[in-house]
Amino acid sequence: MDLATDFFDDGSSFIAIDPLSINPEALMDFSLFERFPLKNGQYRFRCLLVDSRSIARDRLIELLGAWEIVYIHCNQNLNYAQYVKNNLEFILNHAAIDVKNKTGTLVNLATEVVQESFAANFASPKDCQRVIENIEKLISQAMNFISSIESLKGIADLIGHDYQTHTHSIKVGWLTATFINSNPDLFDVSSDAQLRDIMIQAAAAGFLHDIGKIKIPKSVINKKGKLDNLEYVIMQSHTAYATSLLFETQLPRSSMQTILYHHENEDGSGYPCGFSGDQIPLIAKVTHICDVFDALTSKRPYKEARSPFEALKIMAGENPYLETLQKFEAEVKENTKIPVITIVRDDYEAKLRRLREREMLEEAAEKRVEARIKLRDLGMSHCFDKDLLRRFILTINRSESFNLSRLL
Repeated sequence: MDLATDFFDDGSSFIAIDPLSINPEALMDFSLFERFPLKNGQYRFRCLLVDSRSIARDRLIELLGAWEIVYIHCNQNLNYAQYVKNNLEFILNHAAIDVKNKTGTLVNLATEVVQESFAANFASPKDCQRVIENIEKLISQAMNFISSIESLKGIADLIGHDYQTHTHSIKVGWLTATFINSNPDLFDVSSDAQLRDIMIQAAAAGFLHDIGKIKIPKSVINKKGKLDNLEYVIMQSHTAYATSLLFETQLPRSSMQTILYHHENEDGSGYPCGFSGDQIPLIAKVTHICDVFDALTSKRPYKEARSPFEALKIMAGENPYLETLQKFEAEVKENTKIPVITIVRDDYEAKLRRLREREMLEEAAEKRVEARIKLRDLGMSHCFDKDLLRRFILTINRSESFNLSRLL
């Protein structure tokens, strides 16, 4: 699309980008502009470069290093978005680009890919395979970045935000890759290439671990408050739904196991199978830790976000009321009636009396839901492998963005 070389605009038609994100080895299908302030909130945008073919490579490198910020016209945004997809690895591995800018680029692109995955037609094997290929391609390009301790600064910047399923999935895959790269001794590998394959499989599982939620009723997914016991049981089915949706794809066995078992608890109190200890695949255990950590540090309509220290203190804490918590959890799993007897003795009409008794039962059930959620926050160490949780704390504590020394 041909553009004028000069624009007078309030800035809304232009997007600021970091010039260091331009790969001198790649062809650009968009123009770069510089901005000059005028009066009354107006700017002049002057074209600096029409395309990368119009200038020598050495001169382009020199200019990209000299410019602080450049702009592209919104009419060429799709061209730039495609450029970013093709050059993500260059951007994320560029030492001079700030981690915050890298994180923004990665999250924007990864969110688009994950959203496309959630919207895919899973009845079509071709569409399913395209989902897997797009995610694996993205993760492969991003792997050097997301598996590095330096990248945890990007995770730290995202902590405390509102919970969004797509962003949550990205962070879980990201944290899992970082953990694996920092703890290679846990995995039976003989080369960096093998370790990289494991990280890609684990990160892909993280990106897709909640995809089964597309089968959960919107009334449950979008509920603003706490889930009641029936809704909680319905939500638990998302792990099985996810594996059924992905069953016909070529997703590796380890990724499928991680998606299915990432809610299993170390003591056997999790779901869907009630596995415990060594029955749970290693990467599923790691993903479970990353999943809970991000959920606790995200803001929800019914709770504020926890700090990383607060979240990990809960996760590592011994629950003093574990027996009561397990009793409440069993009620949910077995879908038993609330053990409360309601007898309305007032001189009500029969229909009104039954209605009041039902209201009392619902009130009692709601109180037990609240109690179950509060009890969980008193300690969750029974959910996790203690050595893996300790290693997770040590891993993220290596980043200067976290200070968890009081937990060690």
